[in-house]
Amino acid sequence: MDNDESKRIDVDVNLLLSLKRAPKGDVAIEYQEIGSSSWKDLRLSPKIAGSKEELSGTFQAALPSGHSTLRLRLTPGMRPTDSGQSIGITARLSRARKSLDTANGSAPLTNFRVEKKSGSEYVQRKGDWSEYDFLVNNLSAVNYPKVQVLAFMCEEVEGDCTENESTSTLSLQWKTADGWRDLKIPSPGPAPTSDAVRDLEDDAALVSEIPLPHAASKLLNFRIKETGNLRKGPWKGQLQLLARHKGDESTTALSSKGITFEIK
Repeated sequence: MDNDESKRIDVDVNLLLSLKRAPKGDVAIEYQEIGSSSWKDLRLSPKIAGSKEELSGTFQAALPSGHSTLRLRLTPGMRPTDSGQSIGITARLSRARKSLDTANGSAPLTNFRVEKKSGSEYVQRKGDWSEYDFLVNNLSAVNYPKVQVLAFMCEEVEGDCTENESTSTLSLQWKTADGWRDLKIPSPGPAPTSDAVRDLEDDAALVSEIPLPHAASKLLNFRIKETGNLRKGPWKGQLQLLARHKGDESTTALSSKGITFEIK
């Protein structure tokens, strides 16, 4: 926030939370007064009596001259059931009923989080295995019977990817209790429902049988080796994890951000 005038006191900060794109459930919100390190609870109430789509709360703050940051902390009492769900936030500042400023934003509900714990920056041509460890957290409200691993490559020219190469030039395995197992290209099936996955080549989807219950986390171990069939050039690859849940009426697809490696 920017205040071009001298310090203003008794500024009303009204927060409006929109739950139109979030599952039903309670939301708690805390705020920090500018310059303070402690958190204070903000009482929320429906903007319209009986409404479950919008919650509102107001507190007073001092607004110093110059630039300052208003810090909020949301604790949702619901778990996401689909990708892209979020809580909309509108902050309106006013003083003596005169509007000062309005800011809009959103708080995405995290549902499928992947952390890279360790892994090589490079996959050596005709070299040994390069290993990658990921911690996968299912923060949604549904169980995923399978986690799929996407592995794909592209030729890098001045930082941009130009041409895709089949994953047949890579060997990819994941570690089970019985040792390393190959990840193989699946037989043709229904088109993926996620836009992030629909753009990938069909042969990039390598099926695994990794179940991921709700509110659970797993450490997954993978390793990659170049088969020796990749033509010369500056190639880079990426690993991405995808979880699908088939419900009564729809299929939910959640995907992680890609973990990039280079072919050296």
